[in-house]
This record gives sequence, C-alpha cells and structure tokens, in this order.
Amino acid sequence: MAEISMSPRVRQLLAHRNEHFDRSIIRQRDDAFYEAFQAAPGDSKQMQFAKGFANALAKKKILIEPYDILAGFSYRYTYESTMAIRMFDFDPQYRPSSIELHDKEAEDAITALGLQPDGEQAKTLRLFAQETDHWLYKHWESGHILPGYERLINIGFGGIRELGEKALATATPEQASAIRAMLLCNEAATRYIERYRDLARQLADEASPEDAPYLNRMAEGLAQIASGPAKTFFQAVQLVWLTHEMLYVESYPSSFSFGRIDQYLYPFYARDLAEGTLTREGAAEIIDALWIKFSTTLHTYQNLTLGGYDWENGRTDCNDLTILGLQASRKLKFEQPQVCFRYHTGLPDEVWEECVALLQTGTGFPAFFGDKACMENKMRLGIPQEDAKNFGLIGCVEMGIPGKEYGKTEVLRINWPKVLELMLQGGRCAVTDEQFPLEEQKDLASIQTFEEFYQWYIRELLHVSRVGVESINLLDRALVDCYPTPFLSNLVEGCYEHGKDITAGGAIYNNTGINGCGMANAVDSLEAIKVLVFQEKKYTLDQIAQACAANFEGYETLRQDCLRCPGYGNDNEETNQLMADLIQQYSDFVSTLSNPRGGRYQLGLYSVEDHAYMGQKTGALPDGRKAGVALANGLSPAQGRDTNGPTAVMNSILHSDLRSLANGMVLDLKFTPSFLEKPAHQAAVRAMVDTYFKRGGVEVQFNVVDRQTLLDAQQHPEEHQDLVVRVSGFSALFVTLMKTTQDDIIARTQYATL
Repeated sequence: MAEISMSPRVRQLLAHRNEHFDRSIIRQRDDAFYEAFQAAPGDSKQMQFAKGFANALAKKKILIEPYDILAGFSYRYTYESTMAIRMFDFDPQYRPSSIELHDKEAEDAITALGLQPDGEQAKTLRLFAQETDHWLYKHWESGHILPGYERLINIGFGGIRELGEKALATATPEQASAIRAMLLCNEAATRYIERYRDLARQLADEASPEDAPYLNRMAEGLAQIASGPAKTFFQAVQLVWLTHEMLYVESYPSSFSFGRIDQYLYPFYARDLAEGTLTREGAAEIIDALWIKFSTTLHTYQNLTLGGYDWENGRTDCNDLTILGLQASRKLKFEQPQVCFRYHTGLPDEVWEECVALLQTGTGFPAFFGDKACMENKMRLGIPQEDAKNFGLIGCVEMGIPGKEYGKTEVLRINWPKVLELMLQGGRCAVTDEQFPLEEQKDLASIQTFEEFYQWYIRELLHVSRVGVESINLLDRALVDCYPTPFLSNLVEGCYEHGKDITAGGAIYNNTGINGCGMANAVDSLEAIKVLVFQEKKYTLDQIAQACAANFEGYETLRQDCLRCPGYGNDNEETNQLMADLIQQYSDFVSTLSNPRGGRYQLGLYSVEDHAYMGQKTGALPDGRKAGVALANGLSPAQGRDTNGPTAVMNSILHSDLRSLANGMVLDLKFTPSFLEKPAHQAAVRAMVDTYFKRGGVEVQFNVVDRQTLLDAQQHPEEHQDLVVRVSGFSALFVTLMKTTQDDIIARTQYATL
C-alpha cells in the first residue's frame, strides 16, 4: 500500500469546499426554463426544452476561485431540487421529497396520452399511482445513465455538432425538429464553456504568481474544449466535469455516471507523461480536484468505474489512473463519487492492496463487480460483446453501455413481501388500512398445501408486476412529449443518426429496469409458512395473518416460532432452492417484456434505500419482522438472519441463477475494522472474492465499520458528521440517513471471521 498525500492547493480546496452553496440558483433554473417556454409557445416540446436549457446556462452563475484547479461548480443541487418540468401540467418525473407518484400525475398522464378517462389504461395508471404512494412500487424516471464522455473528449462539441449537421441534411421534418433542438443545446454548451474561459482569462491577468499558472492553464484549456476535442489530460478532465455540471441544469442530478474513467482518460495521461508536460503528482492533483467537485453534490449517486479486464488480449485493464482514483477516494473519504471496481482473477497485488486500503476507510468503496458475469449478462440482453465488454456501473450497481444505452435503470421497483402482506390481509394494507385489488381473492382456510399457496403468491407477484410494467410503458410513451432531454441526447450515440431525442428511443440500446426489493423477507416468510402451517401444522394461515395484522402483539410465541424457521443466507437447501425458484420464475417473466422504445426489460435485485422506505410502509411479515422495519438490503439476507458466516451467504447467493441480472444486484457483507487489519485476513477475503466471482457472482460490497461507532453516531450525530457508510448500492453520510435506514445498517450481521 503506497503512502498518499495531498498537495497544498488541494488542501486549500478542501478548506473552502463548503463556502459556495447557493440554493437560489435552483429557482433561477426553473424561471429560465419557464421564460423560454412562454417565449416560444408554438415550438415543439423538444425545442422548448432546448431553449430553456440554453437560457438557463446563459443566466447561470459561474464561479472560479483564484485557488481553483478546475473551473465549474454545481451549487449542490439535490433530489429536493425543483425541476423546470414542474411548469407543465404533466410530469412523469415530478417527485416531492417523499419521491411518490401522486394521483394528479396519473390524471395529467391520462390527458397527455389522450386516453379515455374511464378506460382500462386510465384505471391502470390510477391504480399504479395509488399503489406507488403506498410503496408497493417505487418509480423514478430521470438520470441513471452513462453519457458518452469518451466520444466527447475525443471529438469535442464541435465534432458532435458536425454529426448533427450531417444528420440534418437527410432528415425528415420530424427528425429535423429533434436534431435542431439537440444542436441548439450543443451551441449553448459551447457558449457556457466560453463564459468560463473569459472569467479564467480575467482572473489570470489579476492573479498572484502562485495562482497564475493554474489559471492560465485553465483559460487555455477552456478555449480549446469550448468546441474542440481535449488535447491534454487536464482538458479531458475539465471537459468531463463541465459537461456533467451542464447535465444538472437539464435534469435532476440523479446518477449521471462516468463509466470507465481510468480507461478513457489514460491515453491523455500517458501522452502528457511521455511528453514531459505532466507528472504523476500533477495528475493526482487534478484527480483530487475532480473528486472534490463531485463531493459538492449530495445524494446524487455519481458513480465511476475503475479496473476491468481486457478480454481480447487476456490481461488486466488496470493502469496508473486506476491507482490514483482509488487513492483519491482513500485520502478524501467522501461519499461522492461512488467507486465501483471491475474485478477479475489475477488482479495485480498493488491494485488489490489499494482496494483493501480504501475498504479500511469504512466508506464502503470500492464495490466489486465480477467482470465476466456482468459482461455476459449484458450480452444475454442482446448487446454484442464489443460493447458489452465496455460496461460501466450506473448510480448504484446497474450495468450500462457508456454513450450508447438508455436503460432507465431505476424506473420501477416491486415490493415483493408487500404482495404477501396483501394476500394474507385480503388486499388490505396493514399500515394504512386501505384496500387494494388482488388478482384472485382466496379464503385462507381453503388452501390445503404449501404449493397451492406458493403458486398463488407467484401469480399475485407477476400480476402486480404487469400492472407496473403497463404503467411504466404508458409513461414512457408520454415522456418525449413532456420532458425531452436534448442536451443529454447530444452525448448518446444514435440520437442524431435516428433523428430522435433519447427519450423517444434515439439511443443504440433502449432498455428498461425492473427491480425487486425484499427478496429475502419474501423467502423467509414463505419458508415460515411452509414449516409452521403445512409441515408442523402448528398454526393455520388465518392465525399467521392475524398475528401479522396485530404486529405480533399478543403473539410473541408465534413470532419466536417464525424466527426459528430457516433464514435465507445460511446455505440451507430449503431457502436456497426457494430463492432460486423465485428468481428463475421472475426472470422468465421479465424476459418476455418489451418497452415502447424498441428495447427489453432487464432485471435488478438491489434496493438503493428503498428497502427502508418500503419497509416503513410494509406491515409485519411471517418471517417475524415487525411493521415499519427496513426490508432486506438488495439480495442480501434479512438483517441478522445470516448466522453461518459470509461464505455461507455467498453460497446461498450462488445457488440462484444470476445470469439474468443485467440491471445488477447487491450483496452486502459487514466486517469489523479490526478484521481487515491482518494480512492473513486480507488474503482470505481476496480468496473468497476470487471464488465468488469464478462461480458467477455479480457484485459484493463491504461495510467495514464498528457497530458501537454507528450507535454512537445515531445518539450523537454532531460528533460524526463525516462518517460515511455503505447503505445498499451506494455510500452516504450516516447522519443524513433516516433512522429506519440507520437501524437497518446497525442490525446487519457483523463478521469478525470467515
């Protein structure tokens, strides 16, 4: 493990990083869009949004401090930020702070799509809205994509503009409208960078001898990348950051991710190093500055991918920038950017040691992804190997093809155990007492076998999923006419060539994510019903349902019996097979689905923070979990139910066929900090990870934090403001998490041995 240090200038950036937050700019962004809409009422929605974007960029406050290394600042937009789209009647993306889909949105969607108000599709949207409010579903529309940064830094906005002008020459009138909107955004981006160029020049003229070289480099670089391609490592990084910043102006800052940043920046780094215009220390300073830029936004899931394997040449893809990226996260210890690592057997020792050193910070970085399994999962979705091998990670754990795929990875999540709750309560939500329709009402006393109950659960789970998919496809159809993203379309291949905004299917690959939540709770609950009702015959289904409805008050003996039943994650045959069958049946269902953009649905088994939100709105379950408690995190076992160690958990995971998980998964393992201090333990973890990925594992991540520290942080948050923990597929400041999520992390099994 190499020693790390920060330059004096980076330390100065750190000292001032919290001084420039400006929430007023969020409202200014809305006003700028609305002003443009009012000025062009007859334009297409795509052109209106392009003009709104251009107006917002022209009016946006810009900032360069004399001590800056990179130009640009995002002013800390968050998920609470308003969007320009709020000015429209219909908004499939609008979310208040609770991120819910409201009845009004469904009505606006019905109008926008021209549906019959009393027709079946309108009824489906209303039901979807109601059930999303109760967290049977989670729906999130925006972001979650890998823009084409590699193409951008190599041809620049000018090169992309040439592609658009070429496409315009042979476009139909409808295509021409979309292309002109994209070109307008392209021009606006150039003007925005030129504003920064002019400011950098002004500051350079007034600068001290210490600051002048940095500001002159900045001004020169901005002049080049305003329209042209990057020519140096600094220019490539600067162009990536300012483009990222501009994407925030067009949309929510939700998971605009960076792909294989160590790979596409490396040619610039290597050339500058060879020419003597850059040192390794100078590159580290630029990377550190970029990481500090990332850290100025909260809960934005800015994900970048390091490492990987060169499948054509049979060698690791790790390079010097891989190391510098890991070291930047280790020295700064921010929750942003999220760091994902593409893992393959034969990783150089130096790189593994840097990964371990970063894990020991407790930030939850890096999360590890099986290079072979992830690539092959994308290929099974129909993506050729030449593109699949370049996959990057989006937001949390979603695999995507940089600059070519619009995967809508977070558009739909299904609460698997709440389906069980509704079955046991006759369609009644145990938390709100509201009634929801089941596909098939059953008298619990009439069910004679576990197989009968299990098949009923499968039918209800798939029914709920079909309602969700139908609703998502309706919203997908409306999106281009309500919230196009012409600037983002500049950064994705196919949009100019097809003459379509990315929301209309302009990308090369157009897929949709459908994700599960609480899988382990569903399996453990089904197993408890099988054992207690149909094998031991100790209770009836009605008694189980009554106990859950009462949140186990007065039923403590029954609850303890539920808790003694086998729990998923202990490598026992019963729960392993039940999970494997559920995943297989669900993946078979997902494989039949398509979306209006000509793409397919892709399955994910991860939960972000939704296992906590969904847990708050889910009643007590037959696994013994009480109402309001967080559900299981991703594909991990329910909190505290895994008692046989981490290898048993991995064996349980690997019993299921993970080849359908093109949208990712989460396996979270929690170790004591002292465990990873010993070299022998580090080697054991490496062997475990090696074996897991050789056997088809997709993802694994590690929380390395002491439970007592978490408890103290919960009681005394003012003393732990910088404590970063792994939540699900992302890391966050512990004190910013709601208590349900904090309790979930505290309750997870903590390992002190393998």
